[in-house]
Amino acid sequence: MDWYLWYYLFISLFYVTIIANTSHIRTIDVQQDERVRLECTVTSKLDAEEAMWMRIRSPHNPDILTYRDSVVYAPDRIQLEQRVRSSIDPNGTFINTYYLTLTILRPTTDDEGRYLCSRTKYIFAEYDLFIIVPPQFVDDNSFFQQRSIIEGSTLQLSCSASGRPKPSITWLYRTNDKKHVPFGDGTSCQDTVCELRIANYSRNDPTIIECVADNEKSTRISKVFNVDVFYPPKLSHNVRTFTGTKSIEILIQCSSTSNPPTSIIWLDHNKEQLYNSTIFSIKTMNQSSILSFFAYPQGHPSHVFYCHSDNAIGTDEKLINISNFIQLDSLIIHETTTPLSTSFTTQDVPQSRKQKTVRPSRARSKSLSATTETLINATTISSSTHIVYSFSNNVFYIVLSLVVFCF
Repeated sequence: MDWYLWYYLFISLFYVTIIANTSHIRTIDVQQDERVRLECTVTSKLDAEEAMWMRIRSPHNPDILTYRDSVVYAPDRIQLEQRVRSSIDPNGTFINTYYLTLTILRPTTDDEGRYLCSRTKYIFAEYDLFIIVPPQFVDDNSFFQQRSIIEGSTLQLSCSASGRPKPSITWLYRTNDKKHVPFGDGTSCQDTVCELRIANYSRNDPTIIECVADNEKSTRISKVFNVDVFYPPKLSHNVRTFTGTKSIEILIQCSSTSNPPTSIIWLDHNKEQLYNSTIFSIKTMNQSSILSFFAYPQGHPSHVFYCHSDNAIGTDEKLINISNFIQLDSLIIHETTTPLSTSFTTQDVPQSRKQKTVRPSRARSKSLSATTETLINATTISSSTHIVYSFSNNVFYIVLSLVVFCF
């Protein structure tokens, strides 16, 4: 009987030693606050009864976590589960397998270390537990931030994140088609505080910039900066005229491009502000305004107006001189209202002028009065559209009058 017992113990110890004598240690990465289970397997009842779990942390001495079937360390966060499973090997031998499972609830960085399941000098299981802490931003917890900058200044953004392992930071910007493009060569920053500096920042530069922190062991996080670029107003204008039988309708449109958006005001030649009245009509929409009024050739109205716009960044003002438009339209009104001789016919025009009338482009190129040439050039420069309103009965007389005037 004693021989059988010693044989059984020898076989059991040898088998257990072979099972536990692994040449490598299992490394387990566990997210912080994520439950972890460490399993130890033995085939001896004595080993199952006397095996214990312990943890080794440098430079501390080993911490005994369990003894026999009891938890002796942090019982509120550590649990021990013991199970047995019976089976028959191919030789028909009845075998019991014992499982000793250590469960750590809500692990923190203090739980990091080497875990051993052992009995005296025999080690049945060995783990290196590494606690992963997801990245988190240090400077603030806001994932969306607004930044304002005056155009031409240097944009400076900073980003700092902590975690285990220490996260790296990459700066990206979003394109109009929602693509993420890294700045520069896309190299990650490993510093404690990572900064992005862009000199001479303009409205054409990216307006959505991301700081991405990633430790490659957990979910990466990003912080979005919405960049609002401020710039002073820039004005542009357009003049249109509509000629009637006795008056000229003037429409001056002035548009502003600025940030922050700004309103537009109109000034007369004395720099006095204009308002809606019986003479002037002002219509404003967004950053565009239209000043309209009627001019009469015999009335000698003021030909100079100012379009003015300003915001907190700067000011812009446009001087608009409409004298050229009024002179040309007054000429058209004068020609359309001048009565023509009833005896005047195309036969009264010499043969040479009849040929020039067939090709008006040649006739104008050879002889233009100084006044007409100046008005036409002024009209070409201002790129205005002149629309002549007349009755259908006067169309023929208008053409004849212009031909006579050119010659």
